Amino acid sequence: MNRHITVLLAISASILTSCSLKNSAFKETTQLDSSFEWRSSNEFGFIYKQNFKYAEYLIEKQRSNVAAGGSVFIDVPFILLSQESINEYYKDIGGAKKLKLEKISSLESMKFNQDALTFLQACQNADFQIVLMASEQESAAIIKALEKHEIMATPSMVGDFLIYGKTAENNTLVESYEANGVALVLTTSLGESNLIRGIEDDFQENSSKLFDYFGDKIIVFPNPAFN
Repeated sequence: MNRHITVLLAISASILTSCSLKNSAFKETTQLDSSFEWRSSNEFGFIYKQNFKYAEYLIEKQRSNVAAGGSVFIDVPFILLSQESINEYYKDIGGAKKLKLEKISSLESMKFNQDALTFLQACQNADFQIVLMASEQESAAIIKALEKHEIMATPSMVGDFLIYGKTAENNTLVESYEANGVALVLTTSLGESNLIRGIEDDFQENSSKLFDYFGDKIIVFPNPAFN
């Protein structure tokens, strides 16, 4: 079975090679570590656009395949941000290689990828819950900013309570999976994905088992922190 994710990873590999050979494709970016320059390239934006467009297409398809009240899980909320916002963030923290969105100075400066907003609106229209798999600070900041666009998102839930942390996120995902409630899972590259820890002990060692559970429900985005 041809998998969308396999194609995208192949495209990413090709693009990364071309980026190292074609410096002219990059925009001039000051105050950024050179390893992050490809985020400003047209290729980076194209991959993200195609991923969100494909995710939007799948949402309508999943309405008939997923139990009522299903969820879309977003493992890495920073993929929702615009290229400009991600670059501004990196300038603010001096190019550190670990995203900490809670350190963004003001929510007013946070701008979203327009294709991401269109996708999230499609999730709402399909009555799917949007679940952010991130720390309390990251989730709270993104959730508040999305409210300005009339998009409602939630962190992990245990019963009727909002509970943060990897254990709560795993429980939320597992419960949704067991109830046939997982519509889509958006994450970064499989080698960095950690959202499945706790479902099986060896998932930490073999993240390819993601496909055993979710198959083509997984959409993998290039990580903007690596070139």
